[in-house]
Order: sequence, then C-alpha cells, then structure tokens
Amino acid sequence: MGKQAGAGSRSFTEIRVHGIGDHEYYTSLGRPVEKRLNAWVQVAAPPPLPEHRLRIVNWSRSRRRKTGFLWYLAFPFTLANVAGRMQPVGTGAAPAALLRAVVGVVAVVLTVSQLAWLIILGETILRYLNPAPSALRAVPLVAAALLIAWLAHRYRTVVDVQPGQRGSRVVVVPLIHAAVVLCTGVLLGIAPPAQLIHGGWPSTPTPGGPPRLDAMALWIALSIGITFAAALILAVRANSGSRDGRSSNAPLAAAGVLLAVSVPLMHAVTALVRMVLDNLLGYVTGLFGWVRAPQPHSGILLPYDIPADPGDSRLDLFPFLALIAAAAVLLTITVVLATAAGPGLPPLTSGKAARGRWWHSVSTHAPRLLPRILPLALVLSLAAMAAAITLGEGRLGGPWLALAILLLQIAGAIVVLVVLLGQLRALREVLGKIADVAGFWPVRDHPLAGSSYRDAAVDGISGLVGRNAAAEVVLVAHSQGSVLCAWLVAHAPVGNLRPHLVTAGSPLGSVYATFFPATFTPHLLGRVAAGTRTWTNYWRGTDPVGSPVPHATNRELPDPRDDGIVRGHSDYWTEPEIVTHVARLAPRRA
Repeated sequence: MGKQAGAGSRSFTEIRVHGIGDHEYYTSLGRPVEKRLNAWVQVAAPPPLPEHRLRIVNWSRSRRRKTGFLWYLAFPFTLANVAGRMQPVGTGAAPAALLRAVVGVVAVVLTVSQLAWLIILGETILRYLNPAPSALRAVPLVAAALLIAWLAHRYRTVVDVQPGQRGSRVVVVPLIHAAVVLCTGVLLGIAPPAQLIHGGWPSTPTPGGPPRLDAMALWIALSIGITFAAALILAVRANSGSRDGRSSNAPLAAAGVLLAVSVPLMHAVTALVRMVLDNLLGYVTGLFGWVRAPQPHSGILLPYDIPADPGDSRLDLFPFLALIAAAAVLLTITVVLATAAGPGLPPLTSGKAARGRWWHSVSTHAPRLLPRILPLALVLSLAAMAAAITLGEGRLGGPWLALAILLLQIAGAIVVLVVLLGQLRALREVLGKIADVAGFWPVRDHPLAGSSYRDAAVDGISGLVGRNAAAEVVLVAHSQGSVLCAWLVAHAPVGNLRPHLVTAGSPLGSVYATFFPATFTPHLLGRVAAGTRTWTNYWRGTDPVGSPVPHATNRELPDPRDDGIVRGHSDYWTEPEIVTHVARLAPRRA
C-alpha cells in the first residue's frame, strides 16, 4: 500500500463500490492468481494495486446488519414492496392505478396471512398446555395486538424516518393494515371458524366428534387464489399492450411474478417453521414429562393436530404443494423458451461461454417473455396443485407419507439454520444477493417490508467522495454498486464535484430501466451523465445482467480472453481495459 502514498498520488482518488452478495473488505481488489504447489499447499500472487490512491467501499457488511433473520422472515412483504415500484410509463394512468390496486390487495392478503400464522403458532404452543376455552379465545386478540404493535414499531423506526417518504400514503397504508388486523382478530375471537361443523373440503375428522372446518387450509387456498387472480390480471394487462412481440407494460408482468411468489412463499416457510416447533415441543414435553399428551380440541384456525399422527394436518404438507407449483412454473418456462422466437433452451453441454451468452440473451428477451410465461405458469400451477390435492387427499399414507414428513423435517431444519441461525453459507449468500436487489427500495407499499440499505449506502459513498473533493475522483462500480453510484450522482451530488464514473456489469439498463421505468427514467440517466465528467460502462456478452446503459459510453469486453477463462459477471476489477482506462483518467505527473 505504500506505493499509493507516493508523490502526486493524492491528486487522484479511485473509489471502488462492489455489487450484490456478501463481500469482505478486499474483494474489490480482484481475485488473486492462484497456483497449487502440492495437494496441501497453494500460493497466490495478489492482484496489482494502482499507483494512485485507492479507497474501497464495503456496503455489504452494513447491509448484513439490516438483513438479519427478521429481514428474511419479512421477505414476502418485501416482494410486494418491490412490485409496487414496477410502474410502466408511456401507457397512460390506467396501468399505474391497476398496479397500485393489485399491490394493495395482495399486501393486505399478506398481512392477514401473517396474523393467521401467528394464531396458528399460538394454538400449536397452547395445545401442549391444554388451556381453557377462554384462554384459547384470547389467542386471536393477543396475536392481533402483537402484530399491530409491530406495525407501529416499523412505522416509527423505518417508514417515518425514510428521506423523501413523507405524505398521506405513508401514514394511510400502515393504518389500513392495522385496522384490518384488529377487525380480523376480533372477528376470529368472536366466531372461531375451526369450530364450524363441515363435511366437505377442507374438513378435518376429529376423534369422537363430527368433522370440522380446516380454516387455515381454506385461507391458504383463498389467499393463493386471490393472489394468482391479481397476478393474472396484471399479466393480461401486460399482454394487451404488446406491439411487435414486445410489451410496454412488461413491468406489470414482472410485478405479477413477485406477487404470485410472495403468498405461497410465506405459507410454505411458515408451515415448515410450525412443523419444527410442533415436533420440538412434542419431543421436549414428552422427554421431561412436563405436561400430558396434547388432546384434540376445537380451536380458532387449527381444528385438530396430534404429533403422533403425521397425516392429521394439511399445513405440514403444504410445502410439497409449493414445490409442485414451482415444478409447473419450470415446465412452463421450458415450453415457452423452446417454442418462442428467442434464446431457446439452455446449451447445457456447450461450455460456460455459451451458457453465459444464453443467460445474457434471456435477460435481453425477458420483457417479451415474462408476459407470455406468467399467465401460463399461473394456470398450470393452480391446476397442478388442485390435481395433487384431489389425487392425494386421504390417500397418502404408509412409507410414502413417512418419507414426505422426513423430507419436510429436513427442509424445516434448513429454514431454521439459514433464516434463524444464519448457517449454511452457500444458501445464505444466495439470500444475501436477493436481499441486495430487493433491499434497494425503501419501504412504501407494505409497512412490514424489509428495511432498505440504499440511503445509508449512498450517504456513506457521498461522504467518502466529499472527503476526497480536493482531488479528482473516479467511482468504479460493479453490478449493484453502479446503481448506488448512479443514484448518488443523480440525487445527492457533492457540491460542485463532478466525478468520473466507470460502471461494469451494470444492471441499470437490463433490470432497472426495464422493470422500474418510472424511477430509472431516461431523464434520471441523463442527470447521471450530466453530473459526471465522464461515464464509461463496460459489459460482456457472457454477463447475464451487464448490458449497455443509455447516456453512457458503452464498451463491450471480449470474453473469454486469450487465457480462455470465462469471467461472465465477475472479475471486472482486474480487467486490463478497465484498469488502463482508470489510469488514463489520473492527472499527468509533472
């Protein structure tokens, strides 16, 4: 590092900003060149350092503090929050109004679903205590009070303190959700639906009594039906704006995808958590003999559930329905890719470079493909789940049921390890990358959405640029870092300083300007160009998200280079053309 402090080096500062994923402080230096000496020892040459002053921004470490296990549990709400920003432009006011209405409906469905699962978890715990009926009736009110308190806390600590987020909508949305929670909790306390005698589907036979309504299973079916219908409305509207195979309403289809995923995801993950909790309580209480075995009861949403009977609750098997729906979606995507004029099926045996170019082509064609895929995927998913229920209801048993329960127990343990305990690094890194994309947007359309890191990260980068204002500054940003730097230049310029901007593997054109056109407008990108001395954007044809960006000087990099290594979306920091370009921006020494 001493070389950077040499004479004349302080007249120019390079600030590197990394992209999505969990990064350590020095990952923005580039990958070291490794060499294996033997089976036990490796040696690595560090990547070269520039002669000018270099500063490395790491916003990933601060983002991790904002994205703890509560952030991941709030991920379904975050999907709805992101979907609310996918407003199309140039198509009139009707699509925007439709999007707001649909997102609002699904957001309320998510909140009611969260309340329902809190009640289910409360009932699961109380079953082992064999409470009096009056205590059981209090569960919906307690759950509603807890959820309203959390809504108030989130509004006070997150929503209300966000810069530029004040206004009537900021207050009205949390109030609507709190009112819905209160009314639902009171209604469930007064008239518990699981006590209704019901012989049709979904009903649960109770020992020594008539079958009763499986209220939570009914709500799961209704909530998924409402959400899929809302997503289908967006898909139809997106296809109605198609011209020459492309849709100006393509963001609506992307919003429909996020909404369609949010509700089944909440039900599947929480069902796994409930299963783990239920079995853990059964094991602990049985081991220590603290209470007698739980007895059947007529509850609020849970009519009958005994751990000794693995087939007693539909809730435990819902994650399999979610997997069936996911398989139907995958089949739909495969069929559309194989038949549509576009990238075709992935070249699995053609090498990494061909696969990279295929992914890049898929990203390019996504605005055209999503409006076609979404309606087919929704219909096929519903049909597949309905068929699974019809064919499997009351027929699954024996070793197959035992195997299914075992697989679900393993899945539940994985959820606990990843979401609650932060273990399993590979899966945690995937979730971290998803969090980096979704967490860019401040909380607006659902008060329980995960907190945004954007303003904190931009403020930090702005402060660093301001401290180096006496020198010329170049911002070198990779992937999501380019979005943060573009937002900084467009919205929070540092005095009269106009830095150079170098972006690499940037999703500004492929993702943000495409699916968030009301925010990342041509005017905003024009302000970025006007606020920088130079703006050069590098991308590769093997990069899934890197693409040309309007108003920037775009340069495509060859991949693979002479060494034959396919770099795709990674390793831009040591790309010779970028290193040379940044070095040329530095003032000449006397």
